Amino acid sequence: MEKSIRKARFLAEMSGPACGSAAAEGDPLFLQPIGAVEHHGAHLPLATDALVADAVAARLVTERPDLDVVVMPTLTYGTSNEHVWAPGTVSLSPVNLLAVLDDVAASVRRAGGRRFAFLNAHGGNTNLLRVAIREIRVKHDLMTFLAHCDLPPDNGGPAGDPREEGLGIHGGLGETSMMLHLFPELVDLSLAERRIPSWINEYRALGFEQGSEYAWLSEDITVDGVIGDPTLATAEHGRARVAESVRNVAAAVEEMLVFRFGAGPAVRS
Repeated sequence: MEKSIRKARFLAEMSGPACGSAAAEGDPLFLQPIGAVEHHGAHLPLATDALVADAVAARLVTERPDLDVVVMPTLTYGTSNEHVWAPGTVSLSPVNLLAVLDDVAASVRRAGGRRFAFLNAHGGNTNLLRVAIREIRVKHDLMTFLAHCDLPPDNGGPAGDPREEGLGIHGGLGETSMMLHLFPELVDLSLAERRIPSWINEYRALGFEQGSEYAWLSEDITVDGVIGDPTLATAEHGRARVAESVRNVAAAVEEMLVFRFGAGPAVRS
């Protein structure tokens, strides 16, 4: 039986020549995980988003070694100005984060890379990343993509759990469950409290999932910035969500590796 060749790898573990050879001899996808360091209530660590991004990327490499992907070191900081009122939040300004993302993309291009993607685990990064991938496409002529570990409903993701009235977007059932599965030692469920801002759903034209919206800080929504019900969280639910996230990201990466404008995907050996 022919042994499969491992293609997925971590940039930080490669030598410079090995990175250059990978880009010159193939067409790998350089994948940049990005998270955030921000308030997630009293029950979750500040680095929740960065930890999730890092874990999903690592599992992608482990579970899909056949994918020609180079996973870059996780960008821990993002733009988190909706949580700057809370101690411990570290937020890069949009201008500074765009500059960092541009520098990273330029580095990929200098290495000979032609395909570049962000793997995002923080909803507050989403709109800025959509701007960034187009700017990078224009400036660096890279095929540039955006994938998400778990896109919340306020960023265009699927409807939220009805037990949270569809409002579980921050520190609630989903994130807490994923952390219970991935890093249980960092979760303190004894401090978790249900925070469901039901008043949001009383508005019909304005809201998280409607066509019109309002700017908000997390402290505008609930007393401690948690939006959801972490008391429902279980490690088993988190295991299922992480597995689904890895499957979804892998499916997206498969298409990113063959994507071309003006035609369906070419078969890739």
